Amino acid sequence: MTLPGTDTLIIEQPWGVLRHLLGTRYRNDVYDGRGALVASVSERGFVGPLRKLLRATAFSGRTTFDLALADRGRQLLLIRKGAGKPPARVTWPNGAVAGSVRHEGHGAYGLLDAAGQRLCLLHEVASFSPGAIVKRDGRRVRRDVLTLRPGTPDPIRSLAIAAAVAYDVVRGVGTNHTSPGGFDFPTLT
Repeated sequence: MTLPGTDTLIIEQPWGVLRHLLGTRYRNDVYDGRGALVASVSERGFVGPLRKLLRATAFSGRTTFDLALADRGRQLLLIRKGAGKPPARVTWPNGAVAGSVRHEGHGAYGLLDAAGQRLCLLHEVASFSPGAIVKRDGRRVRRDVLTLRPGTPDPIRSLAIAAAVAYDVVRGVGTNHTSPGGFDFPTLT
């Protein structure tokens, strides 16, 4: 089970002008409901110069992403999205496919099994609230909160977590938050 013992996850990523204009690598930290760091999401491998250039534009969401959700260096989930707008594929570190997450429009995210059949929608198994700007350790961060329904079984639980920790990738924004429709207009708290 991915991140056992907690049904509320707080996902935070740096937020600021430079991050919005120049950020080309996807990175965020995941905390439990009490504020303890439980995992981090980062890109695996090298982001070449062409992809960096594209990620600084409105094409960022259409570039490939290869992310790892890891707890103190131990990989828990791998999240990959190919070029264009395919679903984000989710695998466990042993290579077994958990399923995929597909943006279905109007804020709906389908959680699909390994064969591509819809298991459910994200909002049916969890509440997700993106975009609050807060301070952590004196720095501004964008805080997204995922609250899973207690007892949600795997692979649905892992797919819901993948959808939340890779939210900008799944929704097609990537790392560029200034393109039309992609700019973060956060709720200030």
